[in-house]
Amino acid sequence: MKRALLNILKIREGMIVAKDVYSNDGTLLIPQHAQLTPNLIIKLSVYNIPQISVFVADDYTGPIIEDIYEKFDREISLIDGQQEKESAITSSPAFKEFSTLYSQQVSKVEVQLNEIVHTGHIDVGPIYDLITDILANTASNDHLFSFMCRMKSSDDVTYNHSMNVSMLASILGKWLDLPKHTTTELALAGLLHDIGKVRVNQLILNKNGPLTEEEFAHIKQHTTLGYEVVADTALPIGVKHAILMHHEKMNGGGYPLGLSWNRIHDYAKIISIVDIYDAMTAERPYHRRYHPFHVIQMFEEECYGILDTEMLDIFLEHIAHNFVGDPILLNDDSKAKIIFIHHRNASRPIVQLDSGKIIDLLDLPSLKVKDFL
Repeated sequence: MKRALLNILKIREGMIVAKDVYSNDGTLLIPQHAQLTPNLIIKLSVYNIPQISVFVADDYTGPIIEDIYEKFDREISLIDGQQEKESAITSSPAFKEFSTLYSQQVSKVEVQLNEIVHTGHIDVGPIYDLITDILANTASNDHLFSFMCRMKSSDDVTYNHSMNVSMLASILGKWLDLPKHTTTELALAGLLHDIGKVRVNQLILNKNGPLTEEEFAHIKQHTTLGYEVVADTALPIGVKHAILMHHEKMNGGGYPLGLSWNRIHDYAKIISIVDIYDAMTAERPYHRRYHPFHVIQMFEEECYGILDTEMLDIFLEHIAHNFVGDPILLNDDSKAKIIFIHHRNASRPIVQLDSGKIIDLLDLPSLKVKDFL
């Protein structure tokens, strides 16, 4: 007998369950080695279980979904054969080189944004030169996401954040298979999306603590203030709309216009996703950075129907795959490394503990990724 992960439409009465079946909330529905009855098959349908692991004959040739643990056996040797990541990435020459270049580019971002706000004029040449540099740094760095999570933010977070969103927006554009000129415009939109924040009260913007209702209302003006800066320029319309609309939500609950669905420009939808991701994974005066898997989980639990679902799915899965092989700390303080990412459950990876044991966080609802090492 061998174990196969079978689609629910292919299971039959009398089959033997090869692995405990749990509901989405962690309740045990069917134990391992149970024989499937009509009532148990109905139970699987009621709980919307898409597939289960069952024992099949060795000569079984029907359509199956490969048992994920057999796939691990093949892939784990490849993962183990890779060079072990350093426990202190920030001391590596590659990170130091990235950090130096990053700081130089943030300084250029600060100069350009302040120049635009103070003069009321956008010099397209230097802006596009800066975008070219940012895109080159993005394309050439294999550890970009890991490095970005470890960068310390300056007191003036607007400039770091603007460059990060520029990089992330261009990357998401590539993942969405958008044309090169579109990814360039997305990088430009990301760079300029918060330009209105240079016009708001900086003490409120960098306040170390929660904002009052009045302070938040003041900060929210940055979308319209930014749009006023660029409204009469020759920038692409999508860039202008991203500046104005990047806090709009698909359900109409955003600001400043309360737009929804197709009334929101696609550039703004993309900027909205990467804007939140960067804000949560970077150091801020008012909160510590969160591990990407914590942020992915937050997206999965709170943002469907608020952010564009198709774009969000693609973003989360690609982001998670960037951390395969990374050493992590679980919330029970055990150390592990990520070895597999589930489709549509990116925040619940399969990990290998330091002891060598492989565990699936989908099967262990109480465990989650706490931090990276």
